[in-house]
Amino acid sequence: MSRRRMLVAAALAAVLGCATACSDAASSSTPPGGAHSDQHITVFAASSLTDAFTAAGKTYESAHPGAKVTFSFAASSDLVQQVQQGAPADVIATASTKTMD
Repeated sequence: MSRRRMLVAAALAAVLGCATACSDAASSSTPPGGAHSDQHITVFAASSLTDAFTAAGKTYESAHPGAKVTFSFAASSDLVQQVQQGAPADVIATASTKTMD
């Protein structure tokens, strides 16, 4: 795996870990130390991140039984537009600082 892909995968794992922790903290029905059986994380990501994020998502799901990561890959500007129009996303990762701003 290239250095860039490893960094992207590590960043996604950190974000997914935060999403899980935030979700677990907000729910009183979460079993201690475990994921919801219906836990679902939606990630919008730039098309250039498809390979790295898909691999990281599979790794995350394997490490967290019952968790499901769904991806929507598109151009960064399209992703931002979708979120601004109300599309539900737990995480958005664009490939340009302009769209992140």
